[in-house]
Amino acid sequence: MSQARIKRPDVSVRDKKLDVYNTQLKKIDGEIAVLRKQIDQNQISDVTQNERKKLQEQTREIIKTQADLKSRRNAIHERVKQLDANIKRKTGEINEKLGRKAKYSTTAEVKQRINEIEEAISSGDLTLVDEKRLVKEMQALNKLNKDLVAVEPVKKSIENDKQQIASLKEELSQLNPREVSDKFEQTQEKLNSLQSKTQGVYDKRQTLFNKRTALYKKRDEIYAQIKKIRADFDGEFKAYKQKLEKDRLKREEDQKLSKLLEEKDAKLGKLQEKLAHAKLPAFSSEIGTIENALFVLDPTYEKPQRKLFDDDKDSKPAQPVKKVDDADLVPINKKDDISNTEPSKSKKLKKKQQGQQANGGSVNTNHDFTLEPTLIAALAELEVTVPISQDQVSTTVDQLKEKLESYTSKQDEQTEKNIEQVEKQISQLETDYSEKEKQVKEALEAKRAKEQEEQKENAQ
Repeated sequence: MSQARIKRPDVSVRDKKLDVYNTQLKKIDGEIAVLRKQIDQNQISDVTQNERKKLQEQTREIIKTQADLKSRRNAIHERVKQLDANIKRKTGEINEKLGRKAKYSTTAEVKQRINEIEEAISSGDLTLVDEKRLVKEMQALNKLNKDLVAVEPVKKSIENDKQQIASLKEELSQLNPREVSDKFEQTQEKLNSLQSKTQGVYDKRQTLFNKRTALYKKRDEIYAQIKKIRADFDGEFKAYKQKLEKDRLKREEDQKLSKLLEEKDAKLGKLQEKLAHAKLPAFSSEIGTIENALFVLDPTYEKPQRKLFDDDKDSKPAQPVKKVDDADLVPINKKDDISNTEPSKSKKLKKKQQGQQANGGSVNTNHDFTLEPTLIAALAELEVTVPISQDQVSTTVDQLKEKLESYTSKQDEQTEKNIEQVEKQISQLETDYSEKEKQVKEALEAKRAKEQEEQKENAQ
């Protein structure tokens, strides 16, 4: 399909529809302008505004005063309540000291009674029983007199508390909020009266606001229609461009075969690179980790010297190795992992050990045995026992040697499996792309045959 046969959307048709709505918009904007002018004309006078503002400020001040009065009254009530509680507590202490059934409440009364008893005893007219009873009463009175003297300060304190309560109640009577309440009501009446006078202006402005809101809504509806017309035209124009794009894509179908071949070469190159990696000995990483651990834990262990690549007569020439991005790699500092000598007790060594523990350094499992965190992580990943003392090192070494023997015995077999797997993928890739190439060639041949027939028909 050529561009000449694709019909372009007519802009003039869209513009005629938009002109109708633009005319309506212009009319509505004029009406809104008139309403805005009327709203500006119907304003409350500055004098009225200032008066209302002044009354509102007075109302706020009155409310603040009422809050202060309430706070002060509450404070006084709370103080009176505390003093009442103190009086009750002190009265209870006196009753507990003197007894609730004490006949005499002052020292003067007690002394008077004691004098009476002494006179009665000294008269000699009493019987022995009466004299003993009076002597016993006099002893009780002497004890009561001592108790009365002891509680005298408490009684004075109670009298002082009662005077404070009387003073606070007098102060409370002077904090009468009635005057403030009356002033508040007067201010509210003035505000209500002012509101009544200006209500007509508010009502008229509200009517104008409602009319303006209705015009805004109508204008939004017209804007929605305009937006829809533009969106419909944009959709048609987008469809037109898509048809042009489709036509262009069809002209580019002949490039599919070359792109398919490029895709095949790219994938084949990746598989060849994967094959080169597969030919490397299997379990190299695990074996290397185990050998490094044995080298650290077993002083008698020696790393075997091995070639990275085995000699192979049928092997392909070496290809450049893909550069590895080492931005995320962390360098490893090789250190002796085990210390068998007792460390010095100097302050410098102790400070160093504390710094290592605080900063996530070496893990010191006891006073003379230390493992690097990297070695601990390697042993944990290999799923072998992590020794926490020198006595457990031999167990870990035996487990490492057992795993090393297991990986070494299966290395050649696993390497062959890896190579076979990649070679199967390469073979399958060759088969798949051979079929795709065949399909593309057939499709291109059919397209060319159809185009030739169309050309013959157009020529006739």
